[in-house]
Amino acid sequence: MMLGFKYAHVVLLFLITPSVTAHGGIVYINRVRNSTIDISCESAKKEEKPFAFSLKRRLLQSRRVMYLSKGFPPFINKSEDKDRIAVRDELDNHTVHLTISNVQGRDTDIYHCEFHYGDLPFDKNVPGKTEFFIYVEDFSHEPCKCSSYLPLLYVISGAACLLGVLVFALATAYCCKWLNGRKPPPVVPVYEEMAGVRPTKGKATSFHTDIAKLEEANSSVAHLFSNKNLYVN
Repeated sequence: MMLGFKYAHVVLLFLITPSVTAHGGIVYINRVRNSTIDISCESAKKEEKPFAFSLKRRLLQSRRVMYLSKGFPPFINKSEDKDRIAVRDELDNHTVHLTISNVQGRDTDIYHCEFHYGDLPFDKNVPGKTEFFIYVEDFSHEPCKCSSYLPLLYVISGAACLLGVLVFALATAYCCKWLNGRKPPPVVPVYEEMAGVRPTKGKATSFHTDIAKLEEANSSVAHLFSNKNLYVN
């Protein structure tokens, strides 16, 4: 996935750039399939002569493409590249010229040079002054064989279904817990509601006592006026 993401960025970059463009130490080269690319690497160090040179690629692939040691033929890392890469070295002049023929889509990448100084194993690696961003338009790729992705699709589908079931179960459990937690309001009996409009027992007793006292007072007054006054002639 990461490789495809990087490759998409490379394609987008070269769709908006000319076939050869230099910018900020990077040379952008756009070619079609089966064409030829010429690049020249120059060391940034000129104080001493290098004893070896390497061409490397990074971004889509991170590996060494070739290694050139002074006085020896170049060593090409992959057999399919041996007949496609020609080298003309001028290590004494801190320069190496390379020709890559019959380029394919798999050659798309960023290439950079390294010049090796000093004595092994304490050599110093000095990068070249320029990097090369090579993009090869190759429309000959076979259609994608997606049968190898079927097991992965099944696994993803199963995981999605399992996740859906888990979410449904959790939601159901939460709803049941919420409904059980809600208690209904207490039911007030009918007789208690009716008793609420009646006077209390204590108040009723006090009311009857007051009536009895009032009747007794009225009876005493009536009896007093009904008797004769013995001191009146």
